[in-house]
Amino acid sequence: MDWDHLLNEATRHLQEYLRINTTNPPGNEIEGANFFEKIFSTESIPFQVFEPSPGRGSILATLKGNGKKKPILFLNHIDVVPVEKERWAVDPFAGIIEEGYLYGRGALDDKSMGIIEMMALLILKRENVHLKRDILFFAGADEETGGKCGIQWALENISSLGESEYALNEGGYVILNEDGVADRYEISTGQKVVFQLQLKAKGTSGHASMPHSDNPNVKLIHGLEEVTKWETPYNILPMVKEFFTRMAPKQPPGDRKFFEDIEKGLSNPPFSAKLMSHPIYNAMVRDTISLTILQGGSKVNVIPSESSAALDCRLIPGSSKENFLKEIKKRLGDEIEVEGKMEGKSIPPSSLNTDFFQAIQKFASRNDPGCPVVPLLLPGATDSRFLREKGITTYDFCPFRLPEKEVLRVHGHDERISLKNLEFGMRMLVEVIKEAAT
Repeated sequence: MDWDHLLNEATRHLQEYLRINTTNPPGNEIEGANFFEKIFSTESIPFQVFEPSPGRGSILATLKGNGKKKPILFLNHIDVVPVEKERWAVDPFAGIIEEGYLYGRGALDDKSMGIIEMMALLILKRENVHLKRDILFFAGADEETGGKCGIQWALENISSLGESEYALNEGGYVILNEDGVADRYEISTGQKVVFQLQLKAKGTSGHASMPHSDNPNVKLIHGLEEVTKWETPYNILPMVKEFFTRMAPKQPPGDRKFFEDIEKGLSNPPFSAKLMSHPIYNAMVRDTISLTILQGGSKVNVIPSESSAALDCRLIPGSSKENFLKEIKKRLGDEIEVEGKMEGKSIPPSSLNTDFFQAIQKFASRNDPGCPVVPLLLPGATDSRFLREKGITTYDFCPFRLPEKEVLRVHGHDERISLKNLEFGMRMLVEVIKEAAT
């Protein structure tokens, strides 16, 4: 295969795709679906476009195998989050290339994934690879605001998606160390449970020149102080224990024994304090609480009669929502009302003991000998939760090589992807599919 030619092709496609503004809301994902439609039509790959509500489009393409094994689903999403244009160094919807990087909203989340998954289908078809599985490609709408018009609708209305044995979706990466060497392949096999809460405090309004004890802002602040300083207990899932065990050989000698037995490590105060300073590690071992919205008052000289706040909580799968909420209410006190704003389902992680996961491991061992492949409990939520609920073994992994600081550009300013990563991603997907589906 001429990888230079394929990289040029993928780069052109991603530039065009990034120039389609699919900011959600409103989404306008049908334009992204039409973009893929043109390519699949040219390549004679069967597809269907779906538009469950005006402008909210998704597309399903199918590369047929002989049916001896169940399909593999390539999943990605068309919509992107809003941008603050004035904080970007370049136009976020221009598809600009500078110093080997392609910039744009969606360059990492998640339009690059859509392009390399599409290119993998094109390569497998052009090379006439004999597949034992159908390879399904689904570019969906509405991931960034819950998936109702995208994968959630699709799983209820497109029967072939539910027949998939495996799915590959956004999530982990090949994480590079400070020297640019692969430190680990992070494959998310599960994710935390969304549990968002709306808080409300009521009081007596009045002139701010005459303070009184029934100020709802003060009630809310006191209650939130108790909640936000709560150090939730550790809750180590087997997959999380496996994550740290596989990471152990790469740790400094003093930390290695604690990574090998993470429960013992977390009982050691100095090690625990150091580990919990890493936001991702902290989120993997306990329920978390983030105060994200505070609202109270509209005029500086008026005490309001009501104030509110929102908590974005993410629970370890299997945690008791009832006990968690009981503790939240206890800390807030009796004068603050609490109600659920969004509540996800607790879904068991996907198994590591599959031929698809082993195909990823084989690629990693060939490409980066000695680099561990680790199961990641994803702190955030992706469309994968809907797939796992349907019994589809799902792995969240974007085949891109990134240092941790580059991952922080997701949803941030100057989001970008290196052109080298487009080639690496295509190569990896093609090799993994050849291993798992031929």
